[in-house]
Amino acid sequence: MRFAVLLILSALAVPARSNPETLDGRNAVILDGDTIAFDSERVRIIDIEAPGISEPHCEREEIFALRSRQRLAELIRSGPITIERVGRDHLGRTLARLFLPDGRDVAAVLVEEGLALPWQEGPEARESRQRHWCG
Repeated sequence: MRFAVLLILSALAVPARSNPETLDGRNAVILDGDTIAFDSERVRIIDIEAPGISEPHCEREEIFALRSRQRLAELIRSGPITIERVGRDHLGRTLARLFLPDGRDVAAVLVEEGLALPWQEGPEARESRQRHWCG
């Protein structure tokens, strides 16, 4: 029940989709394979899950986490980035889609290159991600 209340409250706190904005990717701080910061704004790329850097479950996941973060840095720093904000998560991070100068979706690139998985919710999905990264 408490989870349902939190879910409803967080949905109400999500602002409407904003107009796309162009940011200088060279000013971004890459936190992990799916989270970056522009100044004080922490941005979580939606629709993907990159392997965890802070608490990897195995050595293989840690290796993929570092590769994912490195590739995200290369992509973000390739030129102006278009950000399309869609809301906030329970940690207060901005949820957004990011697009490269050539129009490609950053999330799609990371998934295509095997450095992130499409986002799925729930305990089974979490276990599936762990099996994927750790074998």
